Amino acid sequence: MPITCAIPIANLTRDEFIMKCAYATQNNLGRLCDEHVYENELASRLRAAGMKSVMTQVPLRVTHGSFTKEYRLDLVASDAVYELKTVEHLIPAHDAQVFNYAMCLGIRCIKLLNFSDHKVNGKLRMAPVTTVQRHACKITTNGWQPLSAKCRLLRDHLTCLVDDLGGFLEASLYREALSCLLTAPETRLTVTSNDIELGTHTLPMLAGHTAFHVSSYTTYIEQQRPHLQLLLATLPLKCLHWINFNHQDITLTTLLQ
Repeated sequence: MPITCAIPIANLTRDEFIMKCAYATQNNLGRLCDEHVYENELASRLRAAGMKSVMTQVPLRVTHGSFTKEYRLDLVASDAVYELKTVEHLIPAHDAQVFNYAMCLGIRCIKLLNFSDHKVNGKLRMAPVTTVQRHACKITTNGWQPLSAKCRLLRDHLTCLVDDLGGFLEASLYREALSCLLTAPETRLTVTSNDIELGTHTLPMLAGHTAFHVSSYTTYIEQQRPHLQLLLATLPLKCLHWINFNHQDITLTTLLQ
């Protein structure tokens, strides 16, 4: 199996008791502790109350060929997953994180708990697609040019990766997997404009003056192309392969200097 978890995971059903313990945890510790402090206190309360199957930092592994990435689930209680935060406000990036977990696990929902709000803020987040929908992706290569054998390997590994893991997962997962499988190290490239070195930008290098970029734009996708072209113009590259995951539509496009 390409995705495995150390323990069985199920959909969250009723969690009034867990929320009661979360409120008690915040009342005891206040709102200023680090995330792991609330995690340990809440788990301790749940165990003391007799709840079975309470675990913290549960490993979730994604594997494809020689590539392995491990995530950590903050809290699993009664086989349901809770992601804990200590932030001023929950933002879309937190939703994206738990959507990624839920889709990897093949479950419908995960709950976000923010202990830095005035009162513990619990938000149930539902996975946007099913496992079947995740594996109904199409890769389009109309704008792609294979300039070398390594370029063709990029397409081949992308196809195998999507067949294995499906789509809709975080873009960084696909980038790290392709970088590993292709032995394409993340490389700091010098950004130059008007013959002035401005800093560096990191991209996975395929070979020579060829790199690739993975994104997950779902709106205004074509408006991103000129910005990538401008970026390419500042880098010591001749070619940038752009992979974009737009829900079920995945495109592989080649940009040239």
